[in-house]
Amino acid sequence: MRGHFQLSVISYQLSVISYQLPVISYQLSVTSYQLSVISYQLSVISYQLSVISYQLSVISYQLPVISYQLSVIRFEF
Repeated sequence: MRGHFQLSVISYQLSVISYQLPVISYQLSVTSYQLSVISYQLSVISYQLSVISYQLSVISYQLPVISYQLSVIRFEF
């Protein structure tokens, strides 16, 4: 009788596990999708930062030129 009870407990635990496995699988797929979205957003941010970096380097190049032009204009007046 005791062995029969233990078997029924094990059977119940296995049925609970078999119910939980698809739920866990679904949660993992949702997490995987969310991580791929985050990865895409980070790549977009990385691209935007590289564009900003390029623009700043252009500005950095232009500033001495502008400074020189202003000094020439000031010298003429």
